[in-house]
Amino acid sequence: MGQPPLESTIQIAASPDAVWAAVSDVKAMGRRSPELVGMWLLGRPRVGRRSINLNRRKGFVWPTTGRITQWKPPANDNGRGVFRFHVWPTNVDWSYEIEPADGGTRLTERRTALPNPSLTVRLTARLALGGADSHDSELRDGMDRTLAAIKSDAEERVVAR
Repeated sequence: MGQPPLESTIQIAASPDAVWAAVSDVKAMGRRSPELVGMWLLGRPRVGRRSINLNRRKGFVWPTTGRITQWKPPANDNGRGVFRFHVWPTNVDWSYEIEPADGGTRLTERRTALPNPSLTVRLTARLALGGADSHDSELRDGMDRTLAAIKSDAEERVVAR
């Protein structure tokens, strides 16, 4: 009944720190993500910090809440960084993982599996989002577009220096 995990990866011609600067700018995510209108943190980013999120698909808009479960800048781990947050009511984790690769940085966005969605989530997916499979296909495309926007932002930061 659930949905499988989703993942997308991109290579960026910028340092892990430059990629982290783009990824950790949560205010910019609404402009980068085709589905996210905005993510508003209740305070500065850190583990345990809560957020209110607003999402959209065509004419349908819905809120979610989140909590940062991992916040590790790449400077703290030899260029490897992670920004992970848990989202309700879907009860999934979304993450951005940064690692040095080929003279630049590899950035991976993931959504964990949705193994046992609630009745509310199942009905919303069916009635407002065109079904879970259709929505996952859109989410996967949205992940690609989000990563491309982060790549553009990070690489522009390198050129601007």
